[in-house]
Amino acid sequence: MEAWFVSDIHLKTAKERNGEILLRFLHSLLQENPAKVHLFLLGDIFDLWVGGGSFFVKRFLPLVQALDELKKAGAQITFIEGNHDLHIASYFKKRLGVEVFVEAQYYKIDGLTVRIEHGDLINLNEIAYLRLRSVLRHPTVKMLAHIIPGGVWGYIGDKASKKSRSRSSRLRAQNEEQLVGMIHAHTERAYLEKKFDFIISGHMHIFTDRVLTMNGHKVRSINLGSWFEDNIKVFRIKDGQADWVNLN
Repeated sequence: MEAWFVSDIHLKTAKERNGEILLRFLHSLLQENPAKVHLFLLGDIFDLWVGGGSFFVKRFLPLVQALDELKKAGAQITFIEGNHDLHIASYFKKRLGVEVFVEAQYYKIDGLTVRIEHGDLINLNEIAYLRLRSVLRHPTVKMLAHIIPGGVWGYIGDKASKKSRSRSSRLRAQNEEQLVGMIHAHTERAYLEKKFDFIISGHMHIFTDRVLTMNGHKVRSINLGSWFEDNIKVFRIKDGQADWVNLN
């Protein structure tokens, strides 16, 4: 078993640097033994993808084709929606056969219990976002996601994304230690819900990998960071061993 965990690439097109890195990575999984691969996409892979229309499929076609090839070759693929890829099951699940979830999920990987999630419920102080999340997840918005043309969503998303990223990057630079503390506090809360060996999330755009002790049990708490850094790395669990793999 070879499990790979990726999040927060925020691709605007398939042709940008990180799109090319992701495409090479997906092709590398095809060249090994895809039947033993489980790829976990933990949200915000795309800077925007709303619904299942052709607009976004065309924008990211080489990556969509690579995921399709990987799935057909026998790999398992699980996509946890982020706050930038919304209501995508109508395409990814129905057309590609990819598992799609919104909330945290648990998997047994080589005897390890692994909790995976996007991570947008880590920061409980982000009240404005939590309210926005409830609106974006409302059934009415889900219906609109499949009615409003993709080009309109793209225009709205491009405008909102630039403003949001400028603000969030400043906050991370000023409060990284505090945000890491939030990740660990979330680990403790989540462990009370259900025990696990690993918790893997994204959203916070902070690389952190710590072993915490919960009621005498060692838990590895991981946030995957983002692909905005010069050094791109992904997390892997292979044959019961966990490590980081550099892609560039």
